[in-house]
Amino acid sequence: MPKVSEEHRERQRQRILDAAVACVGRKGFAATSMADIIAEAGLSAGAVYLYYRSKEQLTVDVGRRILGEKIAVLDGFLAMPEVPAPSVVIPAFMNAMPQDGFFPGTAVQVWGEAVHSVELAETAETLIGEVTGHFAEYLAAWFRQSRGLGEQEAAAEAARAAPAMVGLVQGYMVQSVFIGEGGQERYREAAAAVLAGL
Repeated sequence: MPKVSEEHRERQRQRILDAAVACVGRKGFAATSMADIIAEAGLSAGAVYLYYRSKEQLTVDVGRRILGEKIAVLDGFLAMPEVPAPSVVIPAFMNAMPQDGFFPGTAVQVWGEAVHSVELAETAETLIGEVTGHFAEYLAAWFRQSRGLGEQEAAAEAARAAPAMVGLVQGYMVQSVFIGEGGQERYREAAAAVLAGL
C-alpha cells in the first residue's frame, strides 16, 4: 500500500478546515454538526474522522490557524528598527482581524460554548496564554526601547500589562459582533487614547 505524503495529509486537513469554516459561518457553531462538515468537505466520514474526532477539535485547529496569521502581524512590529507604541500597535492589530463568516462571530460563540466544554475551555486557556505571551514579548521590547528598562524590569512590566492588552482585543472581538464598521473604528480610536497613557 503506497504511503500517504505529508503534503497530501495537509491538503486534506485544509479541505476539512475550510469546510468547517464555511458550515459554521452559515449555521453557527452550535447548529453545525460533523455530518454537515463531512458533506461540505465532500469526503467520507472515515476520511474526516481520521483527522478530527469532533467539531471541537476542528474548531481548535481553525482557531490556531487564525491565531498564527494574527500573531505574524504582531511579530512584524517587533521586526521594525523602532518598535511602535501600543497606541499604534494594538489598534492596528485589531484592524488586521478578518471580518468573515467565522471571525469574529464564531470565535465569540466558541467562547460561550467553552463554558460548558472542558475541551474547549482548556484550549481557550492555552490559546489565550499563547497570545498573552506574544503581547508580553512585544511590550518588553517596547519598554526596553521607550523607557530604557533592563531585560528583567521590561519583562516584569510587560507581564503585568499584557493581560489587559489581550482583554482590549477580546473586547473588540465581542463588540465587533454587534457594532458596525463605524463602531469598530470608534473602539480602535478609544483603545489608542487609553493606551497613549501607558
